[in-house]
Amino acid sequence: MLIHEKINKIKEDFSFFDNWEDKYQYLIDLGKKLPKLDDIYKTEEYRIQGCTSNLWVVTKFNNGKISLSGSSDSVIVKGLFYLIYFAYNEESPDTIISTPLSFFEEIGLSDHLGQSRSNGLNSLRKKIKSIATELSNK
Repeated sequence: MLIHEKINKIKEDFSFFDNWEDKYQYLIDLGKKLPKLDDIYKTEEYRIQGCTSNLWVVTKFNNGKISLSGSSDSVIVKGLFYLIYFAYNEESPDTIISTPLSFFEEIGLSDHLGQSRSNGLNSLRKKIKSIATELSNK
């Protein structure tokens, strides 16, 4: 599935819900789909700074693609990470750099997050873009 198709699927899936309570429940359910992150990665080295909750993200680079894995101690943050994982996992650094995740704003999610979660989400987006930029230069 192309990255734009993945992003359109996210927007379409969220459009099915009429209220934010249902959207949050869906976000929590998505977080449960993440592959389990081994505890050896739950260290400061992999922790995203700027998140009130703990969020650990591991990136690997193989065959020109970035693979992501991660986890959080917050069910909402896990769901937010799942959306980024779904869109960016196994994409090239150049694709990640050239495809901003504006769907968070388009589905209204950014407006419904508290300040600390918004800051954490922005830290996560910046970190992944930074990693993609670094890898695109290799």
